[in-house]
Amino acid sequence: MTDDVREFELDAYMDGELCLERRLAVEEHLSRTPAAAARLMADLHVRTALRLIHQPCGPRPPAMVDAAARLGRRLQGTSVRRWLSPVGRLSAAATALALLALVATPQPEVVASPPAYVSEALMAYRTGLLRESMVSFVETPDYDRHEVLRATQIRVPRLPAGWRVTDVQLFPSDQGPALQLMIRTASGHSASIFAVRAKSAAPRQPVAIRRGSRSVAYWRANDISYAMIGAEAPEVLDLAATDLAGQPAE
Repeated sequence: MTDDVREFELDAYMDGELCLERRLAVEEHLSRTPAAAARLMADLHVRTALRLIHQPCGPRPPAMVDAAARLGRRLQGTSVRRWLSPVGRLSAAATALALLALVATPQPEVVASPPAYVSEALMAYRTGLLRESMVSFVETPDYDRHEVLRATQIRVPRLPAGWRVTDVQLFPSDQGPALQLMIRTASGHSASIFAVRAKSAAPRQPVAIRRGSRSVAYWRANDISYAMIGAEAPEVLDLAATDLAGQPAE
């Protein structure tokens, strides 16, 4: 059966996290659904282009320059503008130029790996998407921040204007209870905010990476570690995560 392939399984397929049976089901689904296959290939193209951009310093081959230019044009025309609010701090054109500047300027090799809790945040995000797709599960958009703080010692930054919570869950993690918020941004995009009380190697300012067909921005504030996950390009999610990280914690 291929008609029960879920969105989160496409993500897990790209991450190599499916069992052989489900992997075969996804591949059969893609072979019969050209539009879904095209979207997956487009996500793979963006991920490859981003990897090329962040290669160790040295001469940039023409293929890398072309890939970065195509990615810049794609961001300029679509995803950045969809995420940014009317008072967004960075224009799509500036983002595209920044990407091209990465190609023109030698960059140091990026060797740091994301903290372990990022994998747990991705799993929580996929579970959140699954809950959204199931009629029998009632989403819980309302929660008491003070009660959460008393029970878990987890603080979450105040959501930027226009963002709203669509579901709240507590998940177990290796570091203890973790809080996950499924949210809708001002421009209507779905994302996940994951917070756990744990000291980690995450930076003070958000860093965004690509994982499969999703992007993850992670950072920490004192002893709370955060991750924000969405479907947009890392550069776009990084802007949203920076806005969130700049809000006061409640």
